[in-house]
Amino acid sequence: MPIVELLAKDHRALEKTLATLTQTPSTEPGRRIELFSQLQTLLQAHARAEEEVVYRRLRVKQPDESKILEAFEEHHLVDILLQELASDCPGGRGWSAKTRVFEELLRHHIKEEEVYLFPLLEALDQAQRDLMGREFSMLKHERVESMLAPFRRATPAFAGRAAITAQALAGRYLRRGELYVRHALGALPEGPSA
Repeated sequence: MPIVELLAKDHRALEKTLATLTQTPSTEPGRRIELFSQLQTLLQAHARAEEEVVYRRLRVKQPDESKILEAFEEHHLVDILLQELASDCPGGRGWSAKTRVFEELLRHHIKEEEVYLFPLLEALDQAQRDLMGREFSMLKHERVESMLAPFRRATPAFAGRAAITAQALAGRYLRRGELYVRHALGALPEGPSA
């Protein structure tokens, strides 16, 4: 699939997950954690692959294009907010406010990419766009796998009852997040998740 279509597909999936997250009430912190984990996994994988495949190539072709540098900086801000949200309590008011700011930043970033950077990509020949699409998909998949690998290796051997319960809960959220990410990547058909 050409790179522009892949990026746009990811953008819609990110917007949908983020909208669901921001609408989830503070009385459902478990659901917020689940949605945030899905968002974080997909967003980090998308951003790193995008930087490597898209921004790097565009910087070579258009070294003076300020929108590319702005996009790198916006990714940096997104990373900072993701770290802060990951360490905050999902039931608190501060978390809700930070999530709304995060949503505004992400929507702005997506709009800027689609308005200013997509035309630069469209100017490339079809073979280059297809190659970039394959590279982006591969790098994003590798990133998702590397983020999920530590959770897959974790075992509750010799752990206490509370640790086993916590690990089982984390595993449940991980599986849901993994299924979501695989579905968002197009690796699973439409249908109910486990």
